[in-house]
Amino acid sequence: MGIHRGPNIVKDNLVFGYDTGYGVTDNDTATRFYPGRNTVNYLSDGISNYNIVQGTNWNGATPSYTLGTSEFGTPIGTYNTSGTSYMYSHDYVLDDDLSTLSAQTVTFSVYLKRQGASATVGIRIYDNISGYTTVYAAATNTFQRFTMSKTLGTNPTRIFVMIDNTNGGIIDFHSPQLEIGAASPFVDGTRSSTQSLIDLKRTTDIDVSNVSFDSTGQPSFDETDDHITGVLPMDGLGAPHTIEMVFSSNVNQGSIGGRKDPFSIGNSSTHQYSALDVNTGNMNWYFYSRDTTFTNSPLMVANKFYHIVLSYAGGASNNTNKKVWFNGVQQTLSAGSSETPLLPNNPSFSVGRDRGRNTAYWPGEIPVWKVYQTAFTQEQALQNYNAYKNRFNI
Repeated sequence: MGIHRGPNIVKDNLVFGYDTGYGVTDNDTATRFYPGRNTVNYLSDGISNYNIVQGTNWNGATPSYTLGTSEFGTPIGTYNTSGTSYMYSHDYVLDDDLSTLSAQTVTFSVYLKRQGASATVGIRIYDNISGYTTVYAAATNTFQRFTMSKTLGTNPTRIFVMIDNTNGGIIDFHSPQLEIGAASPFVDGTRSSTQSLIDLKRTTDIDVSNVSFDSTGQPSFDETDDHITGVLPMDGLGAPHTIEMVFSSNVNQGSIGGRKDPFSIGNSSTHQYSALDVNTGNMNWYFYSRDTTFTNSPLMVANKFYHIVLSYAGGASNNTNKKVWFNGVQQTLSAGSSETPLLPNNPSFSVGRDRGRNTAYWPGEIPVWKVYQTAFTQEQALQNYNAYKNRFNI
């Protein structure tokens, strides 16, 4: 079985999957499988190849570009002031339609560092209806991302953002962004709902238009209507396969109530189906027309991540051919069915709900979900568990 170096996960026979954390700390943005939620950077000017830090669109200061480019491919500007000037964007946020920003809560973000001693730097958002909002923070000699949010006035005709360096000295900056909602990873322009989360195999579009995002920009499932859907490019679930997931709940499992499904594959109404059912007392793997209960899995604690692997070796869906590992521990399974699953090739899936009934929405996060067209061994299940446990503090 091949090993993918980096997160050190099993890669052979992977047919579909996503990982919202993969590569986020890697400066090579081309390797990121989670570029960030769908968003628009209103500071993309359509004039230069980068963003508003290039050219003449920062008024009141003329930054130089002597430090090369950032990890996002945007220029790093050097801003040297004696303490008498501010640096701000074009009054009209360049050529964007300001009606889309009317009464919206927006966030300005920019990467800053100071040459020499630490000192306070301010960032501001202005519109001509509600005025200025400013946040001050200490900039050190290491790049940090500073953010601030503001609810804009109704129908403004002027909007701009500003860096306040009235303390003087030299600051370096890159990748400014103004967007609706909370700060998301930088984009120079627009990131669509199908560019936000990339299939690990880079073969299938993942549409996150039906998913919420938390304050850190990570996908989150709200137990109301959030879900990710698609089609698995694989043989039907009568063939050997493995489903793997890292997930958390917003509430203790003892308070989760009735059935909630972190994922489902196929159609429950025709019993061509595979799903994980989490309820107040236990977990069940619904498979074809039967369910299998894990008798030794602990109850989930709110806001803590867990890792699960569900492996099926093909043939009759009995406990000889099914294995489950929860946080690296193989589970004891209740008596299961001896029927052979009959699921069509290229089955549909939902992450975050029961797709057959469009119910049982999940309350929490699912940062990793993968499907392999092979049955995992215990060694492979533990390999992936060990790759994820430190990242997610499992």
